Amino acid sequence: MSNTSKLSFQIEVRRVLEILSNDIYDSPYALLRENIQNGYDAILMRMQLDGAGSFEPKIIVNIDSKYITIEDNGIGMNKDVVSNNFWKAGSSGKNNEIAQKAGVVGTFGIGAMANFGVCKSIKVITHYAVGDETIETFANRESLSITEECIDIKTFQEKREAGTQIIAELDDALNLTVQGAISYLNPYIKHLNIPVIINGSVVSQNKYTDIFEVRPENLYKNETYNVITPNNSSFTLQLNYTNQNIVKVYCSNIIRNAQPIIGDIALSQGAGGIYGLRNYFGLAPIPVSGFFNLGGVVNLSILHPTAGREALSRESIELVSQIINTIETKIAESISNLEISDLNSGFLNYVSSNNKFELAKNLKIVVQPNDERWNLNKIAPTVGGKKVYYYSGRDSSTILQFGNENSYLMLLSQDNPRRRIQLEYIKRLGVEEVPDKARILKVFETKDLSFSEVTLILRITNILNEDYLIADSKVYIADISHQVPSLVEYKDNIVIVYLSRQSSAVQQVLQIYSTDWSLFGSFVKDFVRNHLYQKFSAYVPSSTRQGADALHKILMRNRELYKYEYSDLGALESLLSEYVSGDIDFPEVLKKSTTIIRTHSQFVRQNQVGTVEQEIPSIIENNAAEKITFDEYGAVPPIIRRETKTDKKILKTDKPYPHLNNFSLFLSLSDKIFKSQLEFFLEPHTTKVIWSMHKVVYIFTHASNNLSLYYDIELKEKLSDESTGGKAVPTTTIITENRIFIPIITELNNYFDIHEGTKEFYVRYDIITDFNNS
Repeated sequence: MSNTSKLSFQIEVRRVLEILSNDIYDSPYALLRENIQNGYDAILMRMQLDGAGSFEPKIIVNIDSKYITIEDNGIGMNKDVVSNNFWKAGSSGKNNEIAQKAGVVGTFGIGAMANFGVCKSIKVITHYAVGDETIETFANRESLSITEECIDIKTFQEKREAGTQIIAELDDALNLTVQGAISYLNPYIKHLNIPVIINGSVVSQNKYTDIFEVRPENLYKNETYNVITPNNSSFTLQLNYTNQNIVKVYCSNIIRNAQPIIGDIALSQGAGGIYGLRNYFGLAPIPVSGFFNLGGVVNLSILHPTAGREALSRESIELVSQIINTIETKIAESISNLEISDLNSGFLNYVSSNNKFELAKNLKIVVQPNDERWNLNKIAPTVGGKKVYYYSGRDSSTILQFGNENSYLMLLSQDNPRRRIQLEYIKRLGVEEVPDKARILKVFETKDLSFSEVTLILRITNILNEDYLIADSKVYIADISHQVPSLVEYKDNIVIVYLSRQSSAVQQVLQIYSTDWSLFGSFVKDFVRNHLYQKFSAYVPSSTRQGADALHKILMRNRELYKYEYSDLGALESLLSEYVSGDIDFPEVLKKSTTIIRTHSQFVRQNQVGTVEQEIPSIIENNAAEKITFDEYGAVPPIIRRETKTDKKILKTDKPYPHLNNFSLFLSLSDKIFKSQLEFFLEPHTTKVIWSMHKVVYIFTHASNNLSLYYDIELKEKLSDESTGGKAVPTTTIITENRIFIPIITELNNYFDIHEGTKEFYVRYDIITDFNNS
């Protein structure tokens, strides 16, 4: 005879709170951020209830070795809010009409959970703005239970100012400092327009609009526009141009879908990354790519963060991206009428990338004789009765021959994108190029070619077809004048490639054919990428809107198979809410939370660090003998080594290599990215990096400018206060059989160079599309 019975499933509440709160919040200082935000929301609600001028709002924080105290004079809490919102995870008290009209920042309903991740006990004293009731409540983490009443609460009647005071007793192992708190809180609270006082020092009320202001003596020009975006939003745009050729931007009166959006935008060229605020409270960096390198603040009421504030929602990012794109379009149109456009690198990048060459009317070009500088809009086939030519080279005899008393000779810049813009603008005017360009002197017949040359032709033809989707191409070995190594022509929808026998790069590839056949394929791929791609890139189908649209459909189809939403990290808070409210049982909590954590935690161990020289030696051995001149920040294909497999996640180089753009550290993207987004990285793309606080964001933009993939790395440790910024970098993506490697910029090498132990960080990615400007 057997006896059967059931046991109750028990959990250690303290440990569950610690695990889940640690996965939502990035630092012990998050306790301060969440409580200051709650205090700020309470002040906004009291202003909505009583009127903004009815009291002097403030938040006071005191920190010592054992306790943290946060006090506000906001709306306070009544007993219902204390019981059913503050002490109940997943239930927010800010979804009422007053809160919505006040524009509160937080509505997730995390409540006390942020505190118990780092505190032993919490005491709350609060007085609601309506009535004379004061409530005092206390909870000890060791006594917390989900089955028994464990929170003390008492009430008493008194007349006093509304507000809330939270007294948190810290874990013994924690060592929170005043300076550490101020440093962590700075991006979140520095722009609040009420006093936030930490241990006697005011750390808020910094005006972000100062970034837009320009002293009168330093102002070159200011302009104001009423702008309508392609998706029917509108705003007032003010532009300040400084004498130092910096564009400053201020947006206000923003309307979307006929509804006003509360807030504004202040940006400046070269000001680092863009940070998102909601009602002046900091949310997170916004990974937006642009041509003018705008940085500053976007403070809009419709921005929403994920639960842990590590990122903004996808909808928020897309909205800001649309606004920034419209701003840049208007900047380009505006600055094109000004002389300073000639020296604004952002403008040059915009014109070249968007093929808006008609805007380049005030760009200048050097003209001989007399070394003059002409605006492009002053150019004509004949000027002052003299014939006008242009020349793309630097041969002194040619310059003297055509730049004389009888004719003008315009000299194209040797640097892109200026050179490309000048050339496209001039060609549209019908100006004649000097008869001094490279010519095909002889095309060798097949019977005159060596076996290695024939093999090279076949391999390049195959690469053009398979890697670049060029269906019709012809490749010839030829003699080319002016010692030009290669020429590309496009006739009758056929891409024609001529390779000079005298080219040192061609000779290097042919030598490899004879000495090491196993490397031949890799060398040919690199030769096409480094020496030919910029010459035939305009004929690659995927660089068009149609190609980008087709690629986007492929990526979205893969996304359904390997879905990896960046907002999933916020699912932990709703998971806990569902469990505490009884909607799901604990086995489901364990199952779901484990899945979420594994999805986002990326580990790199010391034994997963290798060298490029050992793991992918063919890259190092193929050190190009010659490099063609092109825009190093333009879209280029990756370096492909699909025949190589590596289990390393970080690759170092023993020394700088020019053909790797002198990067010394490469990081492998996640396996999920490799499976779902490989097609994107096989296409030509540009690379931009933005870094700030705990975040490093890579923005890869397709050659069509219609697709961008951003890869968001959240480090466990915070970057140094001085380490913040953003810039374009030369694309140096490396693809092997099982990995996609991206370069780490020098400024961030120390954060990824693992010498011992394990590096852990969160990653997330998303595809952002913009077909409006096509």
